[in-house]
Amino acid sequence: MRTRICAALVAQGMLGLLLAGAGTGIAHAAATTYYVSPDGSDSNSGLSPTEAWKSVGKVNGFTFPQGSAVSFQGGKTFSGCLVFDGGNVPASSASTPFRVTSYGAGQATVKSDCTGDYSAAVTADNVSGFQLDNMKLVNGGTTAAGVLLQNQKSSTATKGLKVTGSDISGFATPSGSSSAFGGQIMVIGYAVNGNTGPLDDVQIRDNKLHGASVTSNAGPGIYGWGSGVNITNVRVEGNTVYNLGMAAKSTGAGLSANGWDGAVIQHNVVHDIGANVTSCGGASGIMTYTSNDVAIRHNEVYKVQPVPGYTAGCDWDGIDLDGGTTNSVVEYNYTHHNAGNGLLAYTSTAASRVWGPNTFRYNISENDDWANAQGGLFNVVPNAPKKALSVYGNTFFTNKDQSTNKKSGASACFNFGFGPGTWASGSQIKDNICHMANKGSNGKSGQLYYNPYTQTGMTLSNNLYYGTNTAGWRWGGTTYSDFAAWKAAGLESGAVWGDPLFTAPGAGGTCSWSPTSGTGPQPCPQAYTLKSGSPALGAGTVVSGNGGVDYYGTSIPGTPNIGADAG
Repeated sequence: MRTRICAALVAQGMLGLLLAGAGTGIAHAAATTYYVSPDGSDSNSGLSPTEAWKSVGKVNGFTFPQGSAVSFQGGKTFSGCLVFDGGNVPASSASTPFRVTSYGAGQATVKSDCTGDYSAAVTADNVSGFQLDNMKLVNGGTTAAGVLLQNQKSSTATKGLKVTGSDISGFATPSGSSSAFGGQIMVIGYAVNGNTGPLDDVQIRDNKLHGASVTSNAGPGIYGWGSGVNITNVRVEGNTVYNLGMAAKSTGAGLSANGWDGAVIQHNVVHDIGANVTSCGGASGIMTYTSNDVAIRHNEVYKVQPVPGYTAGCDWDGIDLDGGTTNSVVEYNYTHHNAGNGLLAYTSTAASRVWGPNTFRYNISENDDWANAQGGLFNVVPNAPKKALSVYGNTFFTNKDQSTNKKSGASACFNFGFGPGTWASGSQIKDNICHMANKGSNGKSGQLYYNPYTQTGMTLSNNLYYGTNTAGWRWGGTTYSDFAAWKAAGLESGAVWGDPLFTAPGAGGTCSWSPTSGTGPQPCPQAYTLKSGSPALGAGTVVSGNGGVDYYGTSIPGTPNIGADAG
């Protein structure tokens, strides 16, 4: 499903500054702020707004003392591409960072003018303590990336990298390029010159990463790749990511974790992704690949979809734990109105990394897979997981009329494929709600399970099912057409049938919240809280290590409710 990213990347004239200034004593100079204004002069000292420099070229050619900042005049536009490396920032560190920011009113704009497969409006190469804050970056032509964070020089980790409070837009792989490089922020542990330079303590927070319109060709919000898992301790939080139409053939996502080890992706809103995609393998709202110990929580992901409508291709997933992802959790997220799965477990081995163990818990999905692009609200493909997969406490609802979709049939709640196999010991599907009110070309709602290859080995327990005129449960060559037949088959213990009595099923809508607040999207959507009398109340089973709270932050009792409103 995922196109493998070529490791043989060759830098093409992007970084022209060589390491210089060693032993000059610059590292011991006092920290200083240097100012840049269109009204300044490159012959000025740069040490005050009245003595400001004028150009990006002056900034690139200056050697900055330790702990310095370069500050561009807010509300003004500067043409060029900024390059920082050991040549002009020879002595920065996480404890004495080098900052690029704005001064005065508003954000300063850097309008890129560099070109090439690996070009970037702002490059930070092996600069520990690099910080970009309160800036606006726009693609002035055919620049591939907004920000490039990499380490071309060393096998020692570059530490303490931050991109915060900035607006970055319009960047994409240049037309005709054979490279996968391009997007708003590139985080690279396999540098463009082939050096496997690690990065550590990367924070991308409170930014707007976007294109100009839903169908813009702008590439991923955060993209890149590691060498193994050599990008460590990453935090992606409070970002708004939208209008990334991408190319027709794309493997990107709104937010991608590739080669990350130890990451938190939380309180982001991601929407209108992948409008131009017509292939398989992309796009997704949030995706991991060959990564370890990633927590994806408290995000809202919606309208990952083709525009104006579905013609060809697949994916458009809300949240995807993709090939080679290990020891990761997807929890407390709200996905809705995506053309493909709300949640995807893509269980393939990648780069010798065996997928799992991984967990999906206490998420809410509303009207996902509207195009039937993937066939299920939750997919487990292509193989039975070789390490444990846990899926519990989730709420799945759909009432989409899919009768006129280009793909026939109706989306299932759970879809397993594309062959037989036994799930790893410890795998479980428990305490989930599947409320299926969609309608396919056959007039029926989607199946509760679509498991035609008879995958086995998972424990099924205490899930609640409901739907009108459902197509039943497909398990191997047998379709169990009603709940009595399903229970009699003995494949699940504690199963429940009945209207879960949601507060307002189908009315979750789009939440109104600010990612930068550090909270949310909870308590939205209130639509999937349970009303008095619900058969889901107190009908769940205990799951050990369940995180302690449900989607709404309520403590989970000894006997939980079924679904995301577990407490």
